[in-house]
Amino acid sequence: MLRGQVAIVLSCSEKFKPAVAWPVRDVLTGHGLCAIIVRDEPPLPGIRGGAEANTGRYLDAASAFVALCTADHELSDGTKYPRASIIDEIHLACTRPHLRDRCQVLRPPDVLLPSDINPTYDCLDVAAPAVAADVILSQLRQWGLVPGPASPPAAPRPAAAEAGDVNALVAGLRPDDHDEARRRIYRLLRDRATDQRRQIVRELHGEVMESDDQARKLAAASLLEAASRLDHALVSIEMVETLATHPGYVARSCAANVLRDRATVAPCDVPVDMLGRLASPSVEDWFVWAPAMAAVQELVLHRRDAYVILESLAAGADLHDRHAVAQALLEVAEVQPAAVDRDLAGHLASDPDPLIAAKAQQVMAAIEHVTDRDHADCYRRFGPLTPLGPPNADVASALAEVS
Repeated sequence: MLRGQVAIVLSCSEKFKPAVAWPVRDVLTGHGLCAIIVRDEPPLPGIRGGAEANTGRYLDAASAFVALCTADHELSDGTKYPRASIIDEIHLACTRPHLRDRCQVLRPPDVLLPSDINPTYDCLDVAAPAVAADVILSQLRQWGLVPGPASPPAAPRPAAAEAGDVNALVAGLRPDDHDEARRRIYRLLRDRATDQRRQIVRELHGEVMESDDQARKLAAASLLEAASRLDHALVSIEMVETLATHPGYVARSCAANVLRDRATVAPCDVPVDMLGRLASPSVEDWFVWAPAMAAVQELVLHRRDAYVILESLAAGADLHDRHAVAQALLEVAEVQPAAVDRDLAGHLASDPDPLIAAKAQQVMAAIEHVTDRDHADCYRRFGPLTPLGPPNADVASALAEVS
Protein backbone atom coordinates (compact mmCIF):
# COMPACT_ATOMS: atom_id res chain seq x y z
CA MET A 1 0.00 0.00 0.00
CA LEU A 2 0.98 3.63 -0.42
CA ARG A 3 -0.46 6.57 1.51
CA GLY A 4 -3.20 4.33 2.87
CA GLN A 5 -4.36 3.06 -0.52
CA VAL A 6 -3.83 -0.09 -2.58
CA ALA A 7 -1.11 0.92 -5.05
CA ILE A 8 -1.04 -0.14 -8.70
CA VAL A 9 1.98 0.73 -10.86
CA LEU A 10 1.10 1.44 -14.50
CA SER A 11 3.91 1.01 -17.02
CA CYS A 12 3.34 2.89 -20.27
CA SER A 13 5.12 4.87 -22.98
CA GLU A 14 5.27 8.66 -23.01
CA LYS A 15 3.79 8.67 -26.51
CA PHE A 16 0.54 6.97 -25.46
CA LYS A 17 0.38 8.32 -21.92
CA PRO A 18 -2.21 11.08 -22.55
CA ALA A 19 -4.47 8.86 -24.66
CA VAL A 20 -4.24 5.61 -22.69
CA ALA A 21 -2.40 5.72 -19.37
CA TRP A 22 -3.91 8.89 -17.92
CA PRO A 23 -7.53 7.87 -18.60
CA VAL A 24 -6.83 4.41 -17.11
CA ARG A 25 -5.21 6.00 -14.07
CA ASP A 26 -8.18 8.31 -13.57
CA VAL A 27 -10.66 5.41 -13.62
CA LEU A 28 -8.60 3.43 -11.11
CA THR A 29 -8.22 6.49 -8.89
CA GLY A 30 -12.00 6.92 -8.98
CA HIS A 31 -12.29 3.44 -7.48
CA GLY A 32 -10.17 4.42 -4.49
CA LEU A 33 -6.91 2.97 -5.80
CA CYS A 34 -3.52 4.67 -5.88
CA ALA A 35 -2.65 4.36 -9.58
CA ILE A 36 0.99 5.26 -10.17
CA ILE A 37 2.73 6.32 -13.36
CA VAL A 38 6.23 6.53 -11.94
CA ARG A 39 7.51 9.24 -14.29
CA ASP A 40 4.63 11.48 -13.17
CA GLU A 41 5.36 10.97 -9.46
CA PRO A 42 7.98 12.61 -7.23
CA PRO A 43 10.78 10.39 -5.89
CA LEU A 44 9.88 8.54 -2.72
CA PRO A 45 11.69 9.75 0.43
CA GLY A 46 15.21 8.50 0.92
CA ILE A 47 15.74 7.36 -2.67
CA ARG A 48 19.35 7.38 -3.78
CA GLY A 49 20.24 6.55 -7.35
CA GLY A 50 18.56 7.09 -10.66
CA ALA A 51 15.16 6.46 -12.16
CA GLU A 52 15.43 2.68 -11.79
CA ALA A 53 15.91 2.97 -8.02
CA ASN A 54 12.81 5.14 -7.75
CA THR A 55 10.81 2.73 -9.91
CA GLY A 56 12.01 -0.12 -7.70
CA ARG A 57 10.76 1.57 -4.55
CA TYR A 58 7.35 2.24 -6.09
CA LEU A 59 7.20 -1.44 -7.06
CA ASP A 60 8.07 -2.34 -3.46
CA ALA A 61 5.08 -0.28 -2.34
CA ALA A 62 2.71 -1.60 -5.01
CA SER A 63 0.24 -4.44 -4.69
CA ALA A 64 0.01 -5.03 -8.45
CA PHE A 65 1.73 -4.08 -11.70
CA VAL A 66 0.06 -3.39 -15.05
CA ALA A 67 1.96 -3.02 -18.34
CA LEU A 68 0.20 -1.13 -21.14
CA CYS A 69 2.16 -2.45 -24.14
CA THR A 70 1.32 -0.06 -26.96
CA ALA A 71 2.71 -0.16 -30.50
CA ASP A 72 5.58 2.29 -30.10
CA HIS A 73 7.87 0.87 -32.78
CA GLU A 74 7.11 -0.67 -36.16
CA LEU A 75 9.61 -2.48 -38.36
CA SER A 76 9.57 -2.47 -42.14
CA ASP A 77 7.83 -5.86 -42.16
CA GLY A 78 4.96 -4.49 -40.09
CA THR A 79 6.07 -6.04 -36.81
CA LYS A 80 5.19 -3.82 -33.81
CA TYR A 81 6.88 -3.62 -30.44
CA PRO A 82 6.39 -1.64 -27.21
CA ARG A 83 9.10 0.62 -25.84
CA ALA A 84 12.05 -1.18 -24.26
CA SER A 85 11.45 0.65 -20.96
CA ILE A 86 8.11 -1.15 -20.57
CA ILE A 87 9.82 -4.52 -21.03
CA ASP A 88 12.46 -3.49 -18.49
CA GLU A 89 9.78 -2.57 -15.95
CA ILE A 90 7.98 -5.90 -16.50
CA HIS A 91 11.24 -7.68 -15.70
CA LEU A 92 11.80 -5.40 -12.70
CA ALA A 93 8.34 -6.16 -11.33
CA CYS A 94 8.89 -9.88 -11.77
CA THR A 95 11.98 -9.73 -9.55
CA ARG A 96 9.68 -8.94 -6.63
CA PRO A 97 7.96 -12.04 -5.25
CA HIS A 98 4.89 -10.12 -4.12
CA LEU A 99 4.33 -8.84 -7.68
CA ARG A 100 5.43 -11.83 -9.72
CA ASP A 101 1.92 -13.32 -9.66
CA ARG A 102 0.23 -9.93 -9.77
CA CYS A 103 1.55 -8.66 -13.08
CA GLN A 104 -0.99 -7.95 -15.79
CA VAL A 105 0.02 -7.33 -19.41
CA LEU A 106 -2.32 -5.56 -21.84
CA ARG A 107 -1.39 -5.33 -25.50
CA PRO A 108 -3.04 -5.06 -28.91
CA PRO A 109 -3.01 -8.40 -30.78
CA ASP A 110 -0.47 -7.14 -33.32
CA VAL A 111 2.11 -6.05 -30.71
CA LEU A 112 4.80 -8.63 -30.06
CA LEU A 113 6.61 -9.19 -26.77
CA PRO A 114 9.99 -10.83 -26.11
CA SER A 115 9.87 -14.61 -25.72
CA ASP A 116 10.81 -14.43 -22.04
CA ILE A 117 7.66 -12.43 -21.23
CA ASN A 118 4.71 -14.55 -20.11
CA PRO A 119 2.50 -14.85 -23.23
CA THR A 120 -0.71 -14.59 -21.22
CA TYR A 121 -2.16 -11.14 -21.81
CA ASP A 122 -5.36 -9.12 -22.06
CA CYS A 123 -6.33 -7.24 -25.19
CA LEU A 124 -5.65 -3.50 -25.25
CA ASP A 125 -7.60 -1.15 -27.49
CA VAL A 126 -5.82 2.21 -27.36
CA ALA A 127 -8.99 3.90 -28.60
CA ALA A 128 -10.99 2.62 -25.64
CA PRO A 129 -8.98 3.19 -22.42
CA ALA A 130 -12.13 2.87 -20.29
CA VAL A 131 -12.49 -0.73 -21.46
CA ALA A 132 -8.86 -1.37 -20.51
CA ALA A 133 -9.54 0.08 -17.06
CA ASP A 134 -12.51 -2.28 -16.61
CA VAL A 135 -10.29 -5.23 -17.58
CA ILE A 136 -7.73 -4.13 -14.99
CA LEU A 137 -10.38 -3.69 -12.31
CA SER A 138 -11.75 -7.14 -13.04
CA GLN A 139 -8.31 -8.66 -12.57
CA LEU A 140 -7.73 -6.69 -9.38
CA ARG A 141 -11.00 -8.05 -7.99
CA GLN A 142 -9.83 -11.58 -8.77
CA TRP A 143 -6.64 -10.88 -6.85
CA GLY A 144 -8.68 -9.55 -3.93
CA LEU A 145 -7.13 -6.09 -4.10
CA VAL A 146 -9.76 -3.68 -2.88
CA PRO A 147 -9.40 -0.38 -1.05
CA GLY A 148 -9.33 -0.63 2.72
CA PRO A 149 -12.18 0.81 4.77
CA ALA A 150 -12.08 4.53 5.30
CA SER A 151 -11.10 5.71 8.74
CA PRO A 152 -13.97 7.23 10.77
CA PRO A 153 -13.95 11.02 10.93
CA ALA A 154 -12.05 12.38 13.88
CA ALA A 155 -13.88 14.09 16.69
CA PRO A 156 -13.26 17.84 16.98
CA ARG A 157 -10.54 18.77 19.42
CA PRO A 158 -10.79 21.56 21.95
CA ALA A 159 -8.58 24.58 21.39
CA ALA A 160 -5.31 24.38 23.26
CA ALA A 161 -3.20 27.01 24.92
CA GLU A 162 -0.36 26.61 22.42
CA ALA A 163 -2.51 26.50 19.27
CA GLY A 164 -0.94 29.74 18.05
CA ASP A 165 2.52 28.19 18.17
CA VAL A 166 1.36 25.06 16.37
CA ASN A 167 -0.45 27.09 13.71
CA ALA A 168 2.73 29.07 13.06
CA LEU A 169 4.73 25.85 12.83
CA VAL A 170 2.54 24.10 10.26
CA ALA A 171 1.62 27.14 8.15
CA GLY A 172 2.86 26.61 4.59
CA LEU A 173 5.19 23.75 5.58
CA ARG A 174 5.64 21.12 2.86
CA PRO A 175 5.60 17.64 4.42
CA ASP A 176 8.76 16.66 2.54
CA ASP A 177 10.74 19.75 3.59
CA HIS A 178 12.45 18.16 6.57
CA ASP A 179 15.17 20.82 6.77
CA GLU A 180 12.58 23.57 7.18
CA ALA A 181 10.69 21.47 9.74
CA ARG A 182 13.90 21.10 11.76
CA ARG A 183 14.61 24.85 11.59
CA ARG A 184 11.09 25.79 12.64
CA ILE A 185 10.87 23.39 15.55
CA TYR A 186 14.37 24.30 16.74
CA ARG A 187 13.63 28.02 16.88
CA LEU A 188 10.41 27.45 18.78
CA LEU A 189 11.77 24.89 21.24
CA ARG A 190 14.89 26.98 21.87
CA ASP A 191 12.85 29.96 23.01
CA ARG A 192 10.33 28.13 25.22
CA ALA A 193 10.47 26.80 28.75
CA THR A 194 10.43 23.06 29.38
CA ASP A 195 6.71 22.82 30.10
CA GLN A 196 5.93 24.88 26.98
CA ARG A 197 8.13 22.65 24.82
CA ARG A 198 6.30 19.59 26.06
CA GLN A 199 2.95 21.26 25.45
CA ILE A 200 3.91 22.08 21.85
CA VAL A 201 4.96 18.48 21.23
CA ARG A 202 1.69 17.24 22.73
CA GLU A 203 -0.19 19.58 20.40
CA LEU A 204 1.70 18.25 17.38
CA HIS A 205 1.02 14.70 18.51
CA GLY A 206 -2.67 15.54 18.79
CA GLU A 207 -2.71 16.97 15.26
CA VAL A 208 -1.18 13.77 13.87
CA MET A 209 -3.63 11.63 15.80
CA GLU A 210 -6.86 13.57 15.26
CA SER A 211 -6.71 16.26 12.57
CA ASP A 212 -8.98 15.69 9.59
CA ASP A 213 -6.89 18.09 7.46
CA GLN A 214 -4.45 15.82 5.61
CA ALA A 215 -1.93 18.56 4.80
CA ARG A 216 -1.91 19.75 8.41
CA LYS A 217 -1.56 16.18 9.67
CA LEU A 218 1.45 15.53 7.39
CA ALA A 219 3.14 18.78 8.39
CA ALA A 220 2.58 18.05 12.08
CA ALA A 221 4.09 14.58 11.64
CA SER A 222 7.19 16.06 10.02
CA LEU A 223 7.54 18.55 12.88
CA LEU A 224 7.02 15.89 15.54
CA GLU A 225 9.72 13.74 13.94
CA ALA A 226 12.05 16.76 13.88
CA ALA A 227 11.33 17.47 17.56
CA SER A 228 12.17 13.87 18.43
CA ARG A 229 15.47 14.10 16.55
CA LEU A 230 16.42 17.28 18.45
CA ASP A 231 15.40 15.90 21.86
CA HIS A 232 13.99 12.39 21.87
CA ALA A 233 12.92 12.77 25.50
CA LEU A 234 10.16 15.13 24.30
CA VAL A 235 8.39 12.30 22.44
CA SER A 236 7.77 9.54 24.94
CA ILE A 237 7.50 5.88 24.05
CA GLU A 238 3.88 6.06 25.16
CA MET A 239 3.24 8.75 22.54
CA VAL A 240 4.96 6.63 19.90
CA GLU A 241 2.83 3.64 20.92
CA THR A 242 -0.40 5.58 20.36
CA LEU A 243 0.88 6.62 16.94
CA ALA A 244 1.87 3.04 16.10
CA THR A 245 -1.61 1.71 16.86
CA HIS A 246 -3.54 4.44 15.05
CA PRO A 247 -5.72 3.28 12.12
CA GLY A 248 -4.39 6.03 9.83
CA TYR A 249 -1.14 5.38 7.96
CA VAL A 250 0.23 8.91 8.61
CA ALA A 251 0.38 8.33 12.38
CA ARG A 252 1.91 4.87 11.99
CA SER A 253 4.43 6.25 9.50
CA CYS A 254 5.35 8.96 12.00
CA ALA A 255 5.90 6.29 14.66
CA ALA A 256 8.11 4.30 12.31
CA ASN A 257 10.20 7.37 11.45
CA VAL A 258 10.64 8.27 15.12
CA LEU A 259 11.76 4.71 15.91
CA ARG A 260 14.16 4.73 12.95
CA ASP A 261 15.83 7.89 14.24
CA ARG A 262 15.85 6.59 17.80
CA ALA A 263 17.49 3.35 16.69
CA THR A 264 20.47 5.45 15.63
CA VAL A 265 20.95 7.54 18.78
CA ALA A 266 19.42 5.32 21.49
CA PRO A 267 19.14 1.75 20.20
CA CYS A 268 18.43 0.32 23.65
CA ASP A 269 15.35 2.55 23.98
CA VAL A 270 13.51 1.12 20.97
CA PRO A 271 10.78 -1.40 21.90
CA VAL A 272 11.38 -4.35 19.59
CA ASP A 273 7.79 -5.59 19.77
CA MET A 274 6.37 -2.22 18.70
CA LEU A 275 8.85 -1.94 15.86
CA GLY A 276 8.03 -5.48 14.73
CA ARG A 277 4.34 -4.61 14.31
CA LEU A 278 5.26 -1.80 11.93
CA ALA A 279 7.97 -3.65 9.97
CA SER A 280 5.53 -5.88 8.12
CA PRO A 281 5.64 -5.45 4.31
CA SER A 282 2.82 -7.89 3.64
CA VAL A 283 0.22 -5.91 5.59
CA GLU A 284 1.56 -2.39 6.11
CA ASP A 285 1.68 0.74 3.97
CA TRP A 286 5.08 1.37 2.32
CA PHE A 287 5.38 4.65 4.23
CA VAL A 288 5.13 2.59 7.43
CA TRP A 289 7.08 -0.60 6.78
CA ALA A 290 9.95 0.98 4.82
CA PRO A 291 11.15 3.28 7.65
CA ALA A 292 10.37 0.56 10.20
CA MET A 293 12.54 -1.90 8.27
CA ALA A 294 15.27 0.75 8.11
CA ALA A 295 15.00 1.00 11.89
CA VAL A 296 15.39 -2.77 12.19
CA GLN A 297 18.50 -2.64 9.99
CA GLU A 298 19.97 0.06 12.22
CA LEU A 299 18.99 -1.78 15.38
CA VAL A 300 20.60 -5.10 14.47
CA LEU A 301 23.93 -3.28 14.18
CA HIS A 302 23.78 -2.77 17.95
CA ARG A 303 21.31 -5.28 19.42
CA ARG A 304 21.48 -8.90 18.38
CA ASP A 305 18.06 -9.56 19.94
CA ALA A 306 16.48 -7.28 17.32
CA TYR A 307 16.99 -10.07 14.81
CA VAL A 308 13.85 -11.65 16.23
CA ILE A 309 11.87 -9.31 13.96
CA LEU A 310 13.61 -10.52 10.83
CA GLU A 311 13.49 -14.14 12.00
CA SER A 312 9.74 -13.93 12.45
CA LEU A 313 9.22 -12.45 9.00
CA ALA A 314 11.56 -14.99 7.41
CA ALA A 315 9.63 -17.86 8.99
CA GLY A 316 6.32 -16.68 7.53
CA ALA A 317 4.58 -17.80 4.38
CA ASP A 318 4.42 -14.38 2.72
CA LEU A 319 6.92 -13.86 -0.12
CA HIS A 320 6.96 -10.08 0.29
CA ASP A 321 8.07 -10.41 3.93
CA ARG A 322 10.80 -12.96 3.20
CA HIS A 323 12.15 -10.98 0.24
CA ALA A 324 12.23 -7.82 2.39
CA VAL A 325 14.27 -9.70 5.02
CA ALA A 326 16.78 -10.84 2.40
CA GLN A 327 17.07 -7.26 1.11
CA ALA A 328 17.51 -5.95 4.67
CA LEU A 329 20.32 -8.45 5.33
CA LEU A 330 22.03 -7.39 2.12
CA GLU A 331 21.89 -3.73 3.16
CA VAL A 332 23.23 -4.60 6.63
CA ALA A 333 26.08 -6.49 4.96
CA GLU A 334 26.98 -3.39 2.96
CA VAL A 335 27.38 -1.41 6.20
CA GLN A 336 28.71 -3.99 8.67
CA PRO A 337 29.13 -7.55 7.36
CA ALA A 338 29.99 -8.84 10.84
CA ALA A 339 26.51 -7.86 12.08
CA VAL A 340 24.70 -10.15 9.62
CA ASP A 341 23.07 -13.22 11.12
CA ARG A 342 24.71 -15.98 9.09
CA ASP A 343 22.13 -18.62 10.10
CA LEU A 344 19.25 -16.44 8.98
CA ALA A 345 20.95 -15.63 5.69
CA GLY A 346 21.69 -19.31 5.15
CA HIS A 347 18.08 -20.22 5.85
CA LEU A 348 16.86 -17.79 3.21
CA ALA A 349 19.54 -18.89 0.77
CA SER A 350 17.70 -22.22 0.55
CA ASP A 351 14.27 -20.60 0.28
CA PRO A 352 11.95 -22.42 -2.16
CA ASP A 353 11.37 -19.13 -3.97
CA PRO A 354 14.29 -18.58 -6.39
CA LEU A 355 14.20 -14.77 -6.16
CA ILE A 356 14.46 -14.83 -2.37
CA ALA A 357 17.15 -17.51 -2.45
CA ALA A 358 19.20 -15.54 -4.99
CA LYS A 359 19.04 -12.39 -2.85
CA ALA A 360 20.12 -14.32 0.26
CA GLN A 361 22.96 -15.95 -1.66
CA GLN A 362 24.24 -12.44 -2.41
CA VAL A 363 24.27 -11.90 1.36
CA MET A 364 26.20 -15.12 1.94
CA ALA A 365 28.77 -14.04 -0.65
CA ALA A 366 29.13 -10.64 1.06
CA ILE A 367 29.87 -12.19 4.49
CA GLU A 368 31.94 -15.19 3.46
CA HIS A 369 35.10 -13.75 5.06
CA VAL A 370 33.43 -12.86 8.40
CA THR A 371 34.62 -15.02 11.31
CA ASP A 372 32.77 -15.96 14.48
CA ARG A 373 35.13 -13.67 16.37
CA ASP A 374 34.25 -10.76 14.06
CA HIS A 375 30.58 -11.38 14.77
CA ALA A 376 31.16 -11.51 18.53
CA ASP A 377 33.25 -8.33 18.52
CA CYS A 378 30.50 -6.52 16.62
CA TYR A 379 28.26 -6.67 19.71
CA ARG A 380 30.89 -6.63 22.47
CA ARG A 381 30.22 -3.06 23.57
CA PHE A 382 26.85 -4.27 24.86
CA GLY A 383 28.53 -7.10 26.80
CA PRO A 384 30.63 -10.06 25.65
CA LEU A 385 28.76 -12.78 23.81
CA THR A 386 31.23 -15.49 24.82
CA PRO A 387 33.45 -15.91 27.90
CA LEU A 388 36.85 -14.32 27.51
CA GLY A 389 39.74 -16.76 27.30
CA PRO A 390 42.89 -16.66 29.48
CA PRO A 391 45.44 -13.91 28.76
CA ASN A 392 48.16 -14.77 26.28
CA ALA A 393 51.72 -15.43 27.39
CA ASP A 394 52.90 -11.82 27.00
CA VAL A 395 50.02 -10.47 29.05
CA ALA A 396 50.49 -13.17 31.70
CA SER A 397 54.21 -12.32 31.95
CA ALA A 398 53.47 -8.63 32.36
CA LEU A 399 50.95 -9.33 35.12
CA ALA A 400 53.49 -11.53 36.92
CA GLU A 401 56.09 -8.75 36.88
CA VAL A 402 53.58 -6.26 38.33
CA SER A 403 52.66 -8.63 41.12
